[in-house]
Amino acid sequence: MSENENKQTFISKIHFTYKEVYDTSSLCQGDLLKITDELKGILKDIHPYFLNEQYKYFMVLTQSCDLVRRGNDKCKTPYITLAAVKDFDDAFKNLLLKNKYVEDINGFLLMDTKNWNRAYQLLERLYNNTESDYFFLYKEGTLGFPNSMLAYLKVSITLKADLHYEQCLSAKVLELSDEFKAKLGWLVGNIYSRVGTTDWDSIKTEAEKKNMLSDELKSHCITGEKTQIAELRKQLITNSELIQTTENALDFITNCHIESKYDQVINVIEDIINTSSKKIPNNEKELLLRTIKSRSILKALLSK
Repeated sequence: MSENENKQTFISKIHFTYKEVYDTSSLCQGDLLKITDELKGILKDIHPYFLNEQYKYFMVLTQSCDLVRRGNDKCKTPYITLAAVKDFDDAFKNLLLKNKYVEDINGFLLMDTKNWNRAYQLLERLYNNTESDYFFLYKEGTLGFPNSMLAYLKVSITLKADLHYEQCLSAKVLELSDEFKAKLGWLVGNIYSRVGTTDWDSIKTEAEKKNMLSDELKSHCITGEKTQIAELRKQLITNSELIQTTENALDFITNCHIESKYDQVINVIEDIINTSSKKIPNNEKELLLRTIKSRSILKALLSK
């Protein structure tokens, strides 16, 4: 069987981050908890802020060994720590804005091409769970988890284990695979050694992974050259009724052809050369122009 066939076979199974069947008898580090009516009742009394609809789930941060219930049905830890989990689309938008990779104009996220690589690298770190303070949860429809989520490891609450263990266990909807429990433990504990985990390279080629991340980034942002983004910004502010959808914005960028400073300077130089003394042969003028265009430093200086 070829490498690609092996990858395709793996893709058809549950995503590598999760267990296909989770333990219903015990809480584990990394468990995803749905915000049930029971949990809402608890939050209403002690953590009402987290009833906000932006919080979709909670993730258990307490170590699994401390959550095992023994003979008297009590676990070792007196408290269960839960991290807030938000919708990935909203969370990623906020991170792009926070890092100033994009600007929000009338609901459109505009990003010039100079920020593309930095935004792409941020997205790649999130997908690989190597970005501090966050834990990425990729969507898995077969487990009833249709949208990707992001756990905020520093945004957490604590519940009393002796009072709320059963309510948390009843809310459990997803369990991490053992290696990703270790990865989460590493992130939470701030241990400076890498935990080896399955990653996207095991199920996708480099080109497929790049396309996946690029498509994800494009789904959030309108990207173009700095001059194109400037024109789109102007259009959104002065004639917002003409651009109502993402498709409208993308069409505007596609049809917005603005000469760069380099092109403008070359056009002026070409005009000067062509209108100079008629005593200079045309072939010499063409040679001079080609020589000027071949100097990469000129383009570099004008691109700054």
